[in-house]
Amino acid sequence: MSVLDFTELHLETEFLWNEISVGDRVMLDADLYESNSCKLHKYQPYEVLAKMHCMAPEPSVLIVESDVTGELINLHPALLCSYQSAEVPITHS
Repeated sequence: MSVLDFTELHLETEFLWNEISVGDRVMLDADLYESNSCKLHKYQPYEVLAKMHCMAPEPSVLIVESDVTGELINLHPALLCSYQSAEVPITHS
């Protein structure tokens, strides 16, 4: 992967990260494994519980809860196949 390709991918995922809000639902197009254990299932909607903005070269991530283990998972936006906005936006007081 060239530097230009990496930069373009980084910009695209940062744009997607900015578009998704807490409370939105996201889906992956493949199961997510960590340490040989399935953490998230493909085509399963996961509610975004939090967002963590990181400075390059670290990717910004979305935080979701695993339906398999119940633990919080850092999810890179490049792994998403779709997302749906929350019916009622989350507001902070």
